[in-house]
Amino acid sequence: MKTKLLILFIGCTLIVSSQDLEQIGKVPLFRFNGGISGNGVFYDGTANRDPYTYFVNGNLNFNISGVYNIPLSFSYTNQDFGYSTPFKINRLSIHPSYKWVTTHIGDVSMTFSPYTLNDHQFTGGGVDLTPNGPFKVSALYGRFLKPTEYNPEIPEAIPSYKRMGFGLKTSYTFDKFSFGLIVFSAKDDENSIQNISPVELELTPKENTVVSTETNFTFFEKAKINLEYAISGVTEDTRVLEPRISSGILSFLLNENLTTNYYNAFNAHLDYPAGNGSVGIGYERIDPNYRTFGAYYFNNDLENISVNASQNMFNSKLGISINAGLQRDNLDKTKNAELQRIVSAFNITYTASDKLSINTGYSNFQSYTNIRDQFDYINEVNQFENIDTLNYRQISQSANLGVNYTLKKTENKQQAINLNLTYQSSDNKQDGRTIENGISNFYNITSAYTLGYPKKSFNFSLATNVSYNTVGITNSLTFGPTISATKSFFDKKLRTNFSSSYNAAFNNSEKQNDIYNIRLGGNYSFYESHNLHLNLLSLFRNTDTNKSNDFTVTLGYTYTFDTFKIKFKKQNKTLLDEETISKLGTLQFRYRSTTYSGTIPEITEQLNNVKNSSRFQNIPQDKQRNLKFLFLAVQQQTKSEAYKEKALLFLEELYSYEDFLKTYDRILQEVIISLKEDMQFIDFRLERSFIKTKIELDNIQKKEPEKVKEIESLKKELSNRQKKLVGHRWMKKKFENYTTIEIVKNPDTFMSEFKSREGQNVYQLYEKEKNVKKINLYLESQIIDFYYNKSTEEVNPDKLELRYIDKI
Repeated sequence: MKTKLLILFIGCTLIVSSQDLEQIGKVPLFRFNGGISGNGVFYDGTANRDPYTYFVNGNLNFNISGVYNIPLSFSYTNQDFGYSTPFKINRLSIHPSYKWVTTHIGDVSMTFSPYTLNDHQFTGGGVDLTPNGPFKVSALYGRFLKPTEYNPEIPEAIPSYKRMGFGLKTSYTFDKFSFGLIVFSAKDDENSIQNISPVELELTPKENTVVSTETNFTFFEKAKINLEYAISGVTEDTRVLEPRISSGILSFLLNENLTTNYYNAFNAHLDYPAGNGSVGIGYERIDPNYRTFGAYYFNNDLENISVNASQNMFNSKLGISINAGLQRDNLDKTKNAELQRIVSAFNITYTASDKLSINTGYSNFQSYTNIRDQFDYINEVNQFENIDTLNYRQISQSANLGVNYTLKKTENKQQAINLNLTYQSSDNKQDGRTIENGISNFYNITSAYTLGYPKKSFNFSLATNVSYNTVGITNSLTFGPTISATKSFFDKKLRTNFSSSYNAAFNNSEKQNDIYNIRLGGNYSFYESHNLHLNLLSLFRNTDTNKSNDFTVTLGYTYTFDTFKIKFKKQNKTLLDEETISKLGTLQFRYRSTTYSGTIPEITEQLNNVKNSSRFQNIPQDKQRNLKFLFLAVQQQTKSEAYKEKALLFLEELYSYEDFLKTYDRILQEVIISLKEDMQFIDFRLERSFIKTKIELDNIQKKEPEKVKEIESLKKELSNRQKKLVGHRWMKKKFENYTTIEIVKNPDTFMSEFKSREGQNVYQLYEKEKNVKKINLYLESQIIDFYYNKSTEEVNPDKLELRYIDKI
């Protein structure tokens, strides 16, 4: 089986060697684009860290004749983590693609499903085959862990065996349902390490094989059901020779012995549209100790039943969503206690007008996680450093209220205020009674005022944050303001930012510390492709017994390029003079800037070459059929006058699409300009939403960390908000470089792909309604969606640098 999968994988990658020869000569022979960035961090302070660290990241994409795409990405840092790990820190990967074939080579990661392979990094190769037909295949092979010896002098080091793995995912889509099969297997090499590890580390060579089936189908025309069932077999020690009492279901794929166990996972979900919303029900069951070597971490020993509903009313001004569920553990009845939870949440959003919006919610979800407190950012001395503050928090109930009001929004001036209130409480009970210091409450108020002058490229923000906590008889108070400003100069080539924050902490009315920081930064873009940024941070800490100061300088440079092209000149044919043409019995006519001359077969060939040129290759199918009919009418003519008449009709219809392309470019440029004007304000709102969710999750964990369901939900929400914020900033940076119509006429890689993808849809809308406003709205929504999806491939959400709200 393994040999067959490897052969399939190699065969899939060799498909890339075939060539679409029709593209050669129509596009540049060779082209590459991408970017490289480097950051150096200088530090002087009291923290135990290196005085200088650097980070280098890059991505390149090579294109040959418009046929091959070969992306390459890499990262490198000199950061010393103090001990060896089985995971790679510095990475290099390339992702060649050809039409519907995409390969992944180097230090890469792939995802098949949550229960099999889920974004685990490996060093090797993978391939995704996604043709337009119903059948799709993905395959991979590589090293998932590198061998790491046990070192008694460094007990915190993580020893491991070399682990190799392979996987295959296939799916087939029928008319009303689809079916997929996944196989993933990984095995440790017991001879890859030599040193003996202590028994308490439980380090043994292991093997794992997972098989999963997926299906989804539609019934009653609207209802959608998704199902997945996975079985995972794990051999805890491959060195054991004693056989298993009975063969397991995966014995033909897994080397079994006495230490082999099997685990199951099942997930089902139903969604049904209702009105302007939907209702859904889900069921999930994961056996105790279920795990797969294709994921870093896995929740198990749980059974969840959940229901959800959402509805938009009053022309989408009012939105309501409700979630409820029942969760339990101890599925195999081996624990001394069994935990059962009823979890619920609701959220209401109300958009009263273009200026006022209100949202409120309540939840009692429970879960485990760890996150930094909001004020930790103020104390942070380096944007690349993760402060070690693990806050295990607990919550049974939470409520929030948010109000956003736009005071003024014109071309010259924008003003807005924001207020958020959060209340959370928990009550820890044992045998029906509250334990000592078991009651805790958390109150938080955040407010902000923003002022912007779009035409002057100036934004100002003033914000405050107050947090008050009670745990038993202990109370704590933290508060502080933040002031920030951004300003652009030299036609937005130089962007500067300044902020200053202060917070004070009290415990039972006694002051604990004062923390004050000043941040100053700037970004300078020159020659369109180069960007230089500098950030300075000075942080001061004062307590009754100690004073300290940290100073950090971050200097970075980014270079993006899309300029190198090789073209071959085409020889221009000299047209025959009129006397020669007359003698040969030919004809001549001119359409726009092109002259057509020769015999009827020769001109027919000229028209055919124009029709098949790259400039008209994206004409929609409906238009292509009409052109084919008109071209056939041209070919049927034998007399010069009739031929010329039909040829001009054909050319007029053909070039009408080119006229549309000019309109397409103009509308697209207007959309880009419009979005650029709103992006700064949206940036603040997205960061505000991220921080609000972060605070909610942060304080939930502090109160009742056993409430797994709630914090898992908030973790997902926080992750989504973080991705949206990082994606928005990546889009914002991209759009800031789109300063002229040339980016639309001679697009870079992303804009070219977007134009190609939406060309037919926009043309159909243009032909149907001739409504520029509707096309504008359509392109605005599509370009945001397109660039956001691209951002998930280009940026790392974990490298988020907050700008406004985090400093309160």
